[in-house]
Amino acid sequence: MQEILGRLPQVNSPSTAAPPAPTLPSAAPPLQGSSFVPPIAGIGVNGAYSSTASLSLRTRFPDVDAAVIGAIISHDFKAADLHKLDPVNRDKETAYTFNGATNQFEVSHRVAKEYKTPFSVLIPLQTYFSILSFHTSSIDTTGAFFDYTSHLLKLVAEYEWTAVYSYHSVFFNRRRADMAAGDYAKWSICDNGLMAEHVYGHRRIPQQKPKGSTKSPSNPGEACRKFNDGRCTTSPCPWGRPHACATCGKADHGKHQHKD
Repeated sequence: MQEILGRLPQVNSPSTAAPPAPTLPSAAPPLQGSSFVPPIAGIGVNGAYSSTASLSLRTRFPDVDAAVIGAIISHDFKAADLHKLDPVNRDKETAYTFNGATNQFEVSHRVAKEYKTPFSVLIPLQTYFSILSFHTSSIDTTGAFFDYTSHLLKLVAEYEWTAVYSYHSVFFNRRRADMAAGDYAKWSICDNGLMAEHVYGHRRIPQQKPKGSTKSPSNPGEACRKFNDGRCTTSPCPWGRPHACATCGKADHGKHQHKD
């Protein structure tokens, strides 16, 4: 009997196991029209690419175009491009002229004419330095930029602006190659060769104040009103008017002393 019972199929008892967990809906696919801007591949001082720094730069300088930031940190940004960092002139395109002697296109001299005042360079230059300082995170680099700004301000005070701009333009472009090699220190070193070529000999002529002179009166023959009031006692009259009584015309007294 036991053998027969052992051959019978076992009847399973009702399962006491927990019911299966309900199936959760799958996550929705990411939206394709996201406003997220991918980070720009940035070239660091040591040549390594740093996307995190570039994303931070976009956040730190939201008003500067991504292409401009990329050109600055890769040191392709030229002195003539500073207007792209100027809130007023950032949309102006760089002009070029064809040089028949070299068969090459060169930056037009018209560009230099756009930088008519020191502020047209100094203001965007500070943004340029701020971007590089933020990118490199180096106190020494920031100090070198500060030294050059101070140097440029001294030149502006002593020399003609057109000469200073010529010096600045060449100096700026030479530093690009240095920075590409990781050398930012030369921003703080004055280039005496460039100074002799562009700046020395163009010292500003101090504007002489005109010597004190009496204004020509509209009616020279009219008696001094202050003399007639007793308030002008200097002779000759500083205003160039005759000291005479406005009533009788005599010079020995003013109107305030006139007696009928």
